[in-house]
Amino acid sequence: MQKPELKTIWGIVIPAVWNEIGDVVSVAIADYGEEKYLVTDNEAGRKLLSLLRKRVVVDGIVKKQDAVQVIDIKEIRLD
Repeated sequence: MQKPELKTIWGIVIPAVWNEIGDVVSVAIADYGEEKYLVTDNEAGRKLLSLLRKRVVVDGIVKKQDAVQVIDIKEIRLD
């Protein structure tokens, strides 16, 4: 199991999960190296919903769950 680590990621906010009427309810960060990080559902993660398709720099704790990288965001900045 991979140890959680604090990382800074530069990338684009992309939709990850939609509800039954097609609204985006969860996002991910696609970094410039083509890695994808699913954003945890917390206050910082919900702020990213308003930044869909924007370039951002985020700091957070990254863990691997199954084959998915998940980030618990601590800080968000526009790139």
